[in-house]
Amino acid sequence: MSIKKLKKITVYGLASEKETILSGLQETGCVHLIPLTDTQTSMEGQLTEPQAAKEALGWLNSCPVKRREIHRKDAADADEIVRLVQDNKTRHRDTSDHRDDLTTRIQSVRPWGEINFVPLEQMDGMRLWFYVLPYQDASALEELELPSQVIHRDQKNIYVVLLSREEPAVDILPVKRSHVGEHPLSTLERMLEETEVELEDIQGEREALTRWTYVLDQAIARREDRKALDDAQRIALDDDQFFLISGWVPVDEEARVRAFIEPMPAAMTLEDPAEDDTPPTLLEKSDSTGGGADAMGFFQMPSYRAWDPGNLVFYSFSLFFAMIMSDAMYSAILGGIIFMCRGKLKQSEAGSRLMNLGYFMAALGIIWGVFIGSYFGASPGEGGLLGKIAFINLNDYGAMMKLSIVIGVGHLMIANIMTAWINRDRSYALAPLGWAVLAGGGLLMWLGYMGALGAAFLDQIGPGLMIVGGVLIFLFTSTRPVKSAKDVVMRVLDGLNAIYNVTGIFGDVLSYMRLFALGLSGASLAMTFNSLAMDVLHSSPVTGVLFAGIILLLGHLLNFALCIMSGVVHGMRLNVIEFVKWGLSDEGYPFTAFSKQED
Repeated sequence: MSIKKLKKITVYGLASEKETILSGLQETGCVHLIPLTDTQTSMEGQLTEPQAAKEALGWLNSCPVKRREIHRKDAADADEIVRLVQDNKTRHRDTSDHRDDLTTRIQSVRPWGEINFVPLEQMDGMRLWFYVLPYQDASALEELELPSQVIHRDQKNIYVVLLSREEPAVDILPVKRSHVGEHPLSTLERMLEETEVELEDIQGEREALTRWTYVLDQAIARREDRKALDDAQRIALDDDQFFLISGWVPVDEEARVRAFIEPMPAAMTLEDPAEDDTPPTLLEKSDSTGGGADAMGFFQMPSYRAWDPGNLVFYSFSLFFAMIMSDAMYSAILGGIIFMCRGKLKQSEAGSRLMNLGYFMAALGIIWGVFIGSYFGASPGEGGLLGKIAFINLNDYGAMMKLSIVIGVGHLMIANIMTAWINRDRSYALAPLGWAVLAGGGLLMWLGYMGALGAAFLDQIGPGLMIVGGVLIFLFTSTRPVKSAKDVVMRVLDGLNAIYNVTGIFGDVLSYMRLFALGLSGASLAMTFNSLAMDVLHSSPVTGVLFAGIILLLGHLLNFALCIMSGVVHGMRLNVIEFVKWGLSDEGYPFTAFSKQED
């Protein structure tokens, strides 16, 4: 995985051929255009029709049952399809709301039974008033002066009807009166049945419309292509006779662009990026480890002249996630969830890469969980095979702290070494190399102090490496050219300021202690839920089984969710904050190809 090399392309041709040439470049789909004018490419105020088409396509794609698609683009009018889909969506929403209202109404009316209202003339002007009275307020019925009748009783309430020409006083009963509506229960049930039948018919129309999904998708793509072509024409530099466009093209696509431009009435130049150019970043992602670059892309895109950390992030993020998860069964469940979602993930290349990342995270989590001997927070014991494999003691705070610090220093050393490699043609490369040497020396010195290494590492090797690293940082951090005594003084000040940042790398290394802390907290929480469940089980042999099962289920479900969240957030944080701080100096922007979406 790497950052693709780009060349700057400039095309100069007749204004009359501008649209033809731009349309051809759009067909090639390998050029990132550079705006040469200040014209806004936004289509604000003109998105109503395309947006409606996208909403219609989304409504069809979300249909649970689909018909076979028709792949002839001219088989139907896209605007008519959009109108039909919008009408279907509106009727489906209105009918669903009506069904829900009827369902709620039936639930409230059912306790009253079948009530058929007669004309007021036959009732001598008397009206029925309905109240649902809780049993604790039943004594209020004895104080009623109006005629009343108890219609129904259930486990919680008494259903009472009062007879009165005028609405009774608000405080006649300690509850508000109920509204049963004008329709009896049988009428409401009939209306609900008719509504459900109508909803099924509307859903059938929706399923029938799904056969036009491809036609609608292509119509949207055609409109998007037209919009992109219009935008490209606006950002070109032109006059009455000639036009000029500029952009970036991958080196491996140079031959395709040349083959298109050469027969056209236009001239083209291709040149390497200049020092003051800021090309976009086009990452070459592998199917196996490309998920690291995709995950990293959510937060930061490396600049064109930097290096692609995607491969390293793939492995380091997976390791950090496994250490934070710290349970073999939790990781196995995560792998099972990803496996069940594989169909949706495989629908796109990015989804497939993220799926591979998820599988690797789960596999590494299982291995780490086996090594520490944690299965839903339970230990396998020392006698069996699993007990013998579990050679890492998560409760050995000293060893786990050393492991976290070693991982942190190694991670930051790799970042600085890669920065030095990218700048290997400049003297500045010795500055990040100095940081790597200083961090390694500090680690050796600390391990010597902790007794993990010999005294020579504490007294000689570690301090010596730190001094060498500090000298390199002091001398080569500044890239200021020396032309006068003032420049010498400024370089000295730049070097001293860089040395002061040793506190920064010290703090960043300590940030990796979260790997141990979060892993221990997750394992401890799992063991706590296990202990609570066992206490409940022993306290009551009959009901204890049920409550112990509930504690285990809800407790481990909560802990699993917290471990997933912590693993993603903190695992990625160490890569995009601590690691990027030392490995990537500038942020880039993605390569966006000027290409056609329509098939």
